[in-house]
Amino acid sequence: MADVKPADKVDEAIEEFLFHLKNGFVITKLPKNTLRSPQRRVLFCDESGHMINWRSARQSDYATKAEYLADCGHNAYSESKRKVSIPLSALVSCQYSKDKFEAKEFFMRLVFEGHRNLDIKLMNQQDFEYCMDGFELVAKNRERFIKPPSFRPESMQEVWDADNYHPLVWEYSPGKTCNIGCGNDVEDILLISSCYGCLWSFLIAFYALLMKGTLDSDEKSTLLFMYLVYGVIYVLLVGLAVYTGQMEEDKKKKKRAALGLGEDEELPIDDDE
Repeated sequence: MADVKPADKVDEAIEEFLFHLKNGFVITKLPKNTLRSPQRRVLFCDESGHMINWRSARQSDYATKAEYLADCGHNAYSESKRKVSIPLSALVSCQYSKDKFEAKEFFMRLVFEGHRNLDIKLMNQQDFEYCMDGFELVAKNRERFIKPPSFRPESMQEVWDADNYHPLVWEYSPGKTCNIGCGNDVEDILLISSCYGCLWSFLIAFYALLMKGTLDSDEKSTLLFMYLVYGVIYVLLVGLAVYTGQMEEDKKKKKRAALGLGEDEELPIDDDE
């Protein structure tokens, strides 16, 4: 089990059972529809040790090719159609029939919460007893198989901390900083700057050609004037973005200081915002 570390005998027993379950147990899967024939399958769990599924039996699941052909070498067993795995955390109980066991039918029913029951037959008594003990142990400790919830950050700072991302910040005086990178680190700033450098080199070269053409012809160029205006507007917008971003950070710092919160603590959401 990849995400569960053995800490006691229970963990070690679960670890050992999942090791064998990953290799698979040859079973007979009993369909709920009585019109369908039983199907020879291999019951197994995935590498994470959290999900259970079944597949068609292969020759490698048997000791010899003769045993495989004798057991599965006819058309009574169709290909498996199961695509969605069942979580082991949903296993509620493991049941068996005393009458069938006395009749040498190693029947077992796995009861899953929110899923249909899985009725199977094991090949021999040894596999039956081992799987009964193993699945009962899993059902009693199914909270160990619950996958941790996905990461849901509440702020951009949590995303940066999780990714070990460090935006470029300039400390112009003790305790006072300025986010000059607009939330980008040095590497991203260099990459963005190189892209913008190529773009602006092309635009400036084109601007120089327009200016040369205007000077040679002694005529007014509307396109040349638009280039100049848009360039000035762009520079002003970049400066405004940095300035407003810094104002927002200063506002948050003052609010945290007024509420007595630390820098890493999230601000409460105001209803009037």
